[in-house]
Amino acid sequence: MSPSTLHLTNVDSSRLISGSNPARMKADLIGAKASVILADGFTGRVIASGSKALYIRGEQGQIVALARSGQPAQTRFLSANLETSKIPTRSAVWSDGKKLSFSDGTIVEFSDASVWHGRGPDSYDVIPSDDLDVASILRGVMDIHSGQNLGLTLKMIHGQDKAEGAHDSVRAYEKTFLRVASDCVRTLAQSSNYRTPGLDIEVGKPLIGLGPGLTPSGDDFLGGMLFALWHLNSAYPSQFRHDTDSIGNLLEYASSQTNQISYAILTDFTIGQGPLPFHDLVEAMLTGRPICKILDCVRLVVAIGHSSGWDMLAGFILGMTMIHEHAIA
Repeated sequence: MSPSTLHLTNVDSSRLISGSNPARMKADLIGAKASVILADGFTGRVIASGSKALYIRGEQGQIVALARSGQPAQTRFLSANLETSKIPTRSAVWSDGKKLSFSDGTIVEFSDASVWHGRGPDSYDVIPSDDLDVASILRGVMDIHSGQNLGLTLKMIHGQDKAEGAHDSVRAYEKTFLRVASDCVRTLAQSSNYRTPGLDIEVGKPLIGLGPGLTPSGDDFLGGMLFALWHLNSAYPSQFRHDTDSIGNLLEYASSQTNQISYAILTDFTIGQGPLPFHDLVEAMLTGRPICKILDCVRLVVAIGHSSGWDMLAGFILGMTMIHEHAIA
């Protein structure tokens, strides 16, 4: 499904009938991008609804999410103590810049909510790039990996030939997905060498839209990788090459190859915005915290979603190895 697949009709809030017992609550937190999107005049519809979050598409194609309290902050999310699964898809939504209203009468006030923006290296003191020990972190992450996800590719990123661990109990579709994804990750990991430093990002195109999940696993992997590359460029601009043209080409390709929710989140990763645990992880690495503290951050990352955390983390680790290409050998 491409980002242009779903179409919306105009929403006239004056003609919508609220439920007999509408819920009214205050948002705990609102992401910086959500705050901008939900400015006065926003109208849209719910396009996906689950137990942890619901996603809304605005009439101009904007994507925002309402997450249950306790979910990791993200730039497009606002969170509230609400059972999101009870609001059905296709529900009309509108905002007056102070509150988000749903056609069933649910209202989420956000005017007093704290605005969250993921921190970057400009807000803390980074260690010299030579002191960034990505290889040790990679080995530590490999030691705690579990599950059938793209964390299986960490061995290839470490320089081993294959991703091992796909058990016979895995469904045929998942086996096929893991094999195809692993081949692409191997090509990505091998695309950099000392003569041409930096990843050949466009080699990752086959991962777009690949795999299960609301955000396909391949998108999650690439998102984590692009998040790492942005933060490395921000932390070490004179030492790290950031290929913005290739990233732009990848995003253009992704706009028609994956769903609109995943595409929106992928664009956030390219500008260094991800879930809160990822910001904690990259800060711990770039400020030289002990490996045990870094792995504590890793555990919070991999708890995201069913497999998204591991998928994103594997891509993130591959991206981080680019500061010292010898770290993968």
